[in-house]
Amino acid sequence: MIWPVSRGLDVPVATFLVRGDSLEQGADPAHDWLLVDSGAPMHVEGLVEAIGQVLTHEKDSLRYICITHGHLDHTAAAPALLEKYPECKVVIHEDEKPFICEGLSFRTLPHDRTITLRDGDQWEFEHVLKFIETHGHTPGSASFLHIPTRSIMVGDAIMNIASVPFWSRIPCISGPLAMSTCHWGNAMQAIDKILTYKDEVDTVFPAHDYSEDGIHIDKVHDFHRPSTLQSKH
Repeated sequence: MIWPVSRGLDVPVATFLVRGDSLEQGADPAHDWLLVDSGAPMHVEGLVEAIGQVLTHEKDSLRYICITHGHLDHTAAAPALLEKYPECKVVIHEDEKPFICEGLSFRTLPHDRTITLRDGDQWEFEHVLKFIETHGHTPGSASFLHIPTRSIMVGDAIMNIASVPFWSRIPCISGPLAMSTCHWGNAMQAIDKILTYKDEVDTVFPAHDYSEDGIHIDKVHDFHRPSTLQSKH
């Protein structure tokens, strides 16, 4: 799902709704669903409604909201979705938890509805979404590798919008927006790290992307020659 960031500034912000399992041929459909990021404030009503139109089976349930980072344009619908789906929890890097649970910014979420992860931590749906630390844009930025489709959702670690002017709508690969990035050096290393997953990833999906189809990882490599991280291990 792609939503404009505001009515005055038409910058897309993506959310991704995925099944909680890879659907094998002949198997019953999975009824567990996972959401990656939850949009900006003006998206809340539309996003909740759109998810409800997909989760129509009586067994369907939104199990987790996987947050790439705590900025408001990625977290706004989380409170409404937690209210609608009582079994749902938020997955986030532990360094982002103060921003979503302790009132450092925006509306807070309950501690008991969050699960914090770091690289290598196991969680219930790790066979579908692999959690990868890609901090730099924020202290606890993370990416989620969707194993069945060889796709990685990177939040703001990589962008694919025009730098100036925003309204030109011409895709242009870049790092995160500098003025909202807490550590530029770490942000560049995060792109290095994403590129170390080339054997597992075909498509990179930024949260802000005019193409709507994502970016082939080779194009990200051409934009950003990895210089720091040589291995993901």
